[in-house]
Amino acid sequence: MFSRGDKHDPRLGDVAREVSFAELDKERWDLAILGFPDDRGVTLNRGRPGAAAGPNAIRNWFYRLVPPTPGLMIADLGDLEMSASLEYDHATATTAIAAALGRANRVVVLGGGHDWGYSPIAALMQGGRTGFVNLDAHLDVRASETQHSGTSFWRALETGVRGEDAFWYGVQRPSNAQLHLDYAIGKGGTVAFAEDDAPDFSSLQACNAIDLSLDMDAFAMAEAPGVSAPHPTGLYSREVLPVLRHLFKDPKVRTFGIYEASPPNDQHD
Repeated sequence: MFSRGDKHDPRLGDVAREVSFAELDKERWDLAILGFPDDRGVTLNRGRPGAAAGPNAIRNWFYRLVPPTPGLMIADLGDLEMSASLEYDHATATTAIAAALGRANRVVVLGGGHDWGYSPIAALMQGGRTGFVNLDAHLDVRASETQHSGTSFWRALETGVRGEDAFWYGVQRPSNAQLHLDYAIGKGGTVAFAEDDAPDFSSLQACNAIDLSLDMDAFAMAEAPGVSAPHPTGLYSREVLPVLRHLFKDPKVRTFGIYEASPPNDQHD
């Protein structure tokens, strides 16, 4: 938790509190933060390892930022302790996120590989119709019995998310097989490529809740070199930040995840 030690210059590290799940129940929170320091799913999908270091690296810089408004209630619940079973850990993450949603307006997930992107969707589906917006170079709709970083949105579409409630933005044409593109579109999903404008998300208003997922490899590697699967072309922050601001205005966006930041592959930290 970063602090300048100056009450006239507070940082998010001065605002956020490290709390247990028992303490979480005692108050109502604006944000609850959960970390999943794991990249087994990235390795299974033949990506570069390193995303296990993502949660603490993100926290390191996040807590240096100035709070946007006074009086924010932020609960940092720490990181999930990993077991020997990735499938078991994914299920535990879903349970933890669902519990946090009961006390917080929005839950922020810090990955880790993008296989952790299914858990917030599964947690939201417990409350009704759920949609997702995935900012990502990849569709991640690989059909597989083994859970890995390329399966999250296939799992979502196969377990209850309607195709018309599925959105991708920043997809890279050279990085996605036609089979996977046909699957996403055939399900009724909306796919916008990196060179396209962001799609119209208004149809998501039919959902009870929305998951917003940011895979850092959506960015051009000139901006984000430290990712699991870098690409020379992609989105830039000047394009992405307005999209995020627009989506965050919607209270139905209950979960937001940042995935596949790979600190060992980012020489400038």
